[in-house]
Amino acid sequence: MSDTARLSLPLMEAAQSAKHVTHNEALVLLDTWVGLNLLDRDLTGPQGGESDGDAYLVAGPASGDWTGQEGRIASMIDGGWRFYDAFEGLVAHVADEGTFVVFVNGGWVDLASQLALQNLPRLGIGTSATQTQRLAVKSDEVICSHDDVTPGTGNVVVTLNKSTDAKDAGHAYKVGWQARALAGLFGDGDYRVKVSADGATYMDALEIDHATGIVSFPSGASGVREALKAPRTYHVDGATGADTNDGMSAGSAFATIQRGVDAVAAIDLAGHSATISVAAGTYAEMVVLKDLIGGKCLIQGRSGIASDVIVRPSVGSAFLGLGIRGTWELRHMQIGGSTSISRCIHLDSGRLDFRNIIFDKVGTAFNQAHIYALGSAEINGVGDYAIVGGGGCHFYADGRGLISVYGRTVTLTGVPNFLARFAAASTLGCVYLPNNVWSGNATGQRYFARVRGTVFVNGGGATHLPGDVAGTLSEDGWYG
Repeated sequence: MSDTARLSLPLMEAAQSAKHVTHNEALVLLDTWVGLNLLDRDLTGPQGGESDGDAYLVAGPASGDWTGQEGRIASMIDGGWRFYDAFEGLVAHVADEGTFVVFVNGGWVDLASQLALQNLPRLGIGTSATQTQRLAVKSDEVICSHDDVTPGTGNVVVTLNKSTDAKDAGHAYKVGWQARALAGLFGDGDYRVKVSADGATYMDALEIDHATGIVSFPSGASGVREALKAPRTYHVDGATGADTNDGMSAGSAFATIQRGVDAVAAIDLAGHSATISVAAGTYAEMVVLKDLIGGKCLIQGRSGIASDVIVRPSVGSAFLGLGIRGTWELRHMQIGGSTSISRCIHLDSGRLDFRNIIFDKVGTAFNQAHIYALGSAEINGVGDYAIVGGGGCHFYADGRGLISVYGRTVTLTGVPNFLARFAAASTLGCVYLPNNVWSGNATGQRYFARVRGTVFVNGGGATHLPGDVAGTLSEDGWYG
């Protein structure tokens, strides 16, 4: 009687008697080999209580009924033990370890070590992978360690590679599958950390320029100023904006000019300029100007059209700067329009330039003015502008403050009335007004200077300034 080449299954021969014995023996062997299930591979002898069909890999040194059977497979059949030699390529499940082993080159090894896991279409570990998410892992922890077996170099690097700068490469951090933060290269070569409250709108919290290494904080940072790498524009729209927006586009505009001022004051301009672009509308707010670091800021309405943007607070000054540093500029807007407003522009420090402004009415007290400069403040008309409403004064320079309008055309409409005087200078204050063209007229006293205050018109004469009442001087005041 001969056996099969691999499994050594007995073959029936011609004219063999009791063929059922040979057939049954082959079935018993098949029952052992097919889907071999080893209950344990660490035991050296029977533990008692085994049943037919139980199989073990005998460990050494073997004892009891397994003596001398180390490395063989022990299988209980009909209440007794039979022992078999493994053959090349035999795969077995080790039940107590929940793993698979294979017999290779005369020994048992873990099946995973023999698998060539290359070019797999997808892999899911603890979950299902998809065509777009070809690697999916569900686990409490994922560990990547350096190779300490081969051994390797001791390094471990995870690479995320994208095709071009315009693409994305990064990590998304989610809560309930809704993104809360992104970190990586998004849309260009700069490293960014973005955060989101809703998984739809993101704010840049941190940015690192890939060319210079400069770190910036576009949304601000406690105790740290973002340094600009290029000029920046913030947008304001009283009709559609919200002060919780980032102001970086017309679609995400702030609602108030003050929010734009606060945003600029929180950054380091680093030699660049900032612009606050204000959409058409009436802004009933007193804008408090603040320190500027490293550059200048322009607040403007639509180019060439001053009447589109109206700044008209209910009380106080429209633009107020106290104890500030830096240069602000106003363009293309109308300021004032109520006698409850004290001043259109009020500075006691810093510098403010203006052009294409329409000055509307303000309060009529002697120190209520369109333009009021005190202390170390400097206010300059750097372009033509207009006056449509009166007040106490148009210009008032006090306590060394300087107001300068040089070589401009100032258009007065409707004969505005200035109950105190058109131009006033007191206590070393200076109103510097050479070579201007005053188109139109006004009522009220033309000028007043006291305590070495100066109103300079470059020899324009006593009637040069708008008004219908002669100017006066006192206490070493000077006009000329």
